[in-house]
Amino acid sequence: MSYTRKDNEAIESNISSAPIKEKADTSNLPAPEFSLEQAASVTDPNKPTLSIPEIVDKVSPATVSIFIMGSVEGQADMPISSGSGFIITDDGYIVTNAHVIDSVYENNKLHVTVDIPGHDKNIDATIIGKDIQTDIAVLKLNEDGPYPVVVLGDSDTIQVGELVVAIGNPLGTLQGTVTAGVVSAVDREMNNNGYGMELLQTDASINQGNSGGPLINSFGEVIGVTNAKMGSAEGLGFAIPITSVKFVIESIINYGQVIGRTYLGISVRTVEDNAYHGAKGGVYVAEIADGGPGSKAGFQLGDRIISMDGVEINKSNDIIDVRDSHNVGDVVTFVVERDDKTVEIELTIGDSSEANES
Repeated sequence: MSYTRKDNEAIESNISSAPIKEKADTSNLPAPEFSLEQAASVTDPNKPTLSIPEIVDKVSPATVSIFIMGSVEGQADMPISSGSGFIITDDGYIVTNAHVIDSVYENNKLHVTVDIPGHDKNIDATIIGKDIQTDIAVLKLNEDGPYPVVVLGDSDTIQVGELVVAIGNPLGTLQGTVTAGVVSAVDREMNNNGYGMELLQTDASINQGNSGGPLINSFGEVIGVTNAKMGSAEGLGFAIPITSVKFVIESIINYGQVIGRTYLGISVRTVEDNAYHGAKGGVYVAEIADGGPGSKAGFQLGDRIISMDGVEINKSNDIIDVRDSHNVGDVVTFVVERDDKTVEIELTIGDSSEANES
């Protein structure tokens, strides 16, 4: 196609003669009634439902950016890695993920600083403790407060399709980033360091650096701790349900670790019929902690768990329910299928602090 320049008169003539599309008259249309934010919000007569900006105003002052600091090849103190967290007490206790601060345990030359909205400089923080089983850690700010705090909600009441907001520090450079979406699922089974976890799934954007930040409901309450993104797909983010780890947080603050939680030392995986070359459906032992109760009892990888303490096992939650009905030191009997034979295993329930010592 060739292009020939025209004189101004020709251009003006073409413009004046060209048909002009009139703007549609919308004056008689009804006011829009549908809002995705409202549609996904959960109402409660005892609580006010907040808009996303109101949620951000309420929670962002207590949402912090966490930096692991150290020197590299003789250079000055600089960020080595980063994550997110949220303040739960006005004297400065912070919840985050254990994997955010793991490197400090591995290298005593590293330390933690925290960027709090509205503060001129980062504040140093002490690691109170961590729990690898739930990927939860608690920090304590080294300077006196008072600090803004979040409100913790009840993640057991979360519904699929419910509005959620995530706030965090993606990529370690974008502090205070807000994303919104819905709850995609409430009981996704995931493996974390050999431990089975049931996580909330959301399509709110979560990226590296968001780990440890709050997932918030329509009432401005924290109902999850963001901890993972599925790297091979878009719109697949995960968070630890807050109700399931309230005891963990309290125990770490009180004792520096989780004390008195029942511990089996095995990780299981639910397999559907014929999922693997004709495998029989059921709950299979996927990992065994070295020196843990499961190892001492004689579990083997691939054991299919038929029952525990007389209760039929069809999913991993069945094991958790039976485990949590017992105390540390109780002996429970498992029936497993191994090499087409039925085997009974007696396991003495341990204390989860054993896992954190390993």
